[in-house]
Amino acid sequence: MAVSIDAYLTPFFHEHESLFEDSAVVMIDVFRASTTVAVALMNGAREVIPVETLEKAVKIYNSLSKEVRFLGGERNCLKPSGFDAGNSPLDYTKDNVYGKSVILTTTNGTRIFQKAKQARSRIVGSFVNLNAVIEYLTGQIENSDDNLKIIFMCAGNDDRLSYEDILCAGAFISALESIYSDNYISDPAMAAMSLYKQHSKELSAFLKQREHALKLSHLGFEQDIELCLSFDICPVIPLIEGSSIKKYENKTIYI
Repeated sequence: MAVSIDAYLTPFFHEHESLFEDSAVVMIDVFRASTTVAVALMNGAREVIPVETLEKAVKIYNSLSKEVRFLGGERNCLKPSGFDAGNSPLDYTKDNVYGKSVILTTTNGTRIFQKAKQARSRIVGSFVNLNAVIEYLTGQIENSDDNLKIIFMCAGNDDRLSYEDILCAGAFISALESIYSDNYISDPAMAAMSLYKQHSKELSAFLKQREHALKLSHLGFEQDIELCLSFDICPVIPLIEGSSIKKYENKTIYI
């Protein structure tokens, strides 16, 4: 089976109506929105509602009853005043989010979650749920009557390219390449995969020395970095459905 794989390594590109038709789009923001979404859903959140602005996040939060709402997010990596949590996945425990609608607004990730609305499916991916997403994608490919395109979209950091998102996309692409021998891999996707293979043996150590990790570390988020760079600790598949992200997979474990 021929599989077409593409990647957008930054969120800045011209998006026209048919660009993502017949595609499954995996949206990646390793530090930290994609990881936080996976952790929140694994720990029983009813849904995650990604919002671009602080004002809209607060408005949605205020429209919900106290029993079913949780307001999280960051600006410049830090928790906004009055929010229940920042963007640390460690804040999204079962005690905090079980059964709740999590409203989440971040600098990078929640912006890309608004894209590719014409796609057949939109999935939030990171290192923490890599194999679960790969299993979902292979199921989509095998059950598709036509040539389903797989597209990886990187959030980047502060409007620029980020190594952690590119290497995560590369890890996904490398996994798909090992399953399907008949592939079309675009130049950006090939670049991501090549960089991942180059650094795979020292992935965590390498990424800890890159810009975004160093910034988070300076702010005291070393534990976040460790969690975000852990493979397959959140076996959930977050699917973007309309304006919210919900868990596709039913069998999960709690952390």
